[in-house]
Amino acid sequence: MASYQHRKKQRIPWRVPLKGMLFAILAAVVLILLLTLFVYLGWFGEAAIPVSNTVIKAIAAATAGFVTGRHRIKAAWWYGAIAAAAAQLVLWALMCLYLGEWSVSWSLPADLLLSIAIGGAVAALLLRKRA
Repeated sequence: MASYQHRKKQRIPWRVPLKGMLFAILAAVVLILLLTLFVYLGWFGEAAIPVSNTVIKAIAAATAGFVTGRHRIKAAWWYGAIAAAAAQLVLWALMCLYLGEWSVSWSLPADLLLSIAIGGAVAALLLRKRA
């Protein structure tokens, strides 16, 4: 008699990129609040806001990649990139809701590519370091 083994279908761990996305959003909100405080106190001028905005987005993408890359999942770089891009889209939507106008400019695709590259790279580096 043949013995058939029931193979479990490997589930895609969607909790991992979702957790990375939420931590990235939390990191970005905290950093935006710190930037607002520093501008209010006069430590940073208003000219520092665009540069700080890019740095905050990069740190948020790295946070998404870090949280995703900590888990030993196959293709962690892909999930890190997805988490970072999703966090960037959610942050863009929140900013549009806050401002009251929905506008898409060239900065959105550039920010998405930056997030995908950083999130995927950080997750891949963490996975490589553990292997």
